[in-house]
Amino acid sequence: MSRNLLSKKVIIAAIIAAGAVSAILVASSIAQATAQQLQQKMMWSGEGMPKINGSVNVANETSDFISENVKVSFVTAAQTAQGQVADGKVLGGHLGVVQGYLAYTFFVANTGNQTAYMVIVDVGNGEVLYTSQGQPLGSFGSMSGHWVGDWHGGWGGPWKGHGFGWGFWH
Repeated sequence: MSRNLLSKKVIIAAIIAAGAVSAILVASSIAQATAQQLQQKMMWSGEGMPKINGSVNVANETSDFISENVKVSFVTAAQTAQGQVADGKVLGGHLGVVQGYLAYTFFVANTGNQTAYMVIVDVGNGEVLYTSQGQPLGSFGSMSGHWVGDWHGGWGGPWKGHGFGWGFWH
C-alpha cells in the first residue's frame, strides 16, 4: 500500500510540474508576443528613434494650406448658414472636408418649429453649397445621446454620409 501511495504522489508531482512548465511557456510566449507588438508599434510610430527632419512638415503645410485657402471667416460663414433657415440659430459647426472640398458645416435649428438643418458653406467664396431638408429636432436623440461626444464621429442620423458628425463642438 505504501508503494501505491508513493506512485500516486509521483504522478501528482509530475502533473503539477507539467502544469507549471506549461504555465511558464504560455506566459513566456505572451510576453514575447507583447514585446514584439510594442517594438513594431514603436518602430512605426517613430518612438525610440532620433529626431528626424524631413523636407515636408505636415503641420506647417496644413497650416499654410488653410491660411492660403480659407478666405471666409467662420463667423461670416455661420451668419450665412443661419440666414438659410427661417428663425435659424447656429448651434454648432466646424471646418472640415466634405466630399473632397474644404468647407464649413453648420448645424442650424429653428427652435420655434423644432426643425434642424445642415448647411454647408464654401470656405473660399462664402457660397452656400448645400442646405438639407429640415429634420425634427427630436430625431437626434437626447442631449446625452447623438449630440454629445466625439465631433468627428460618424453619426448615423438623417444626414449620414454628408461628412457631418454631430456633437456640441469643442
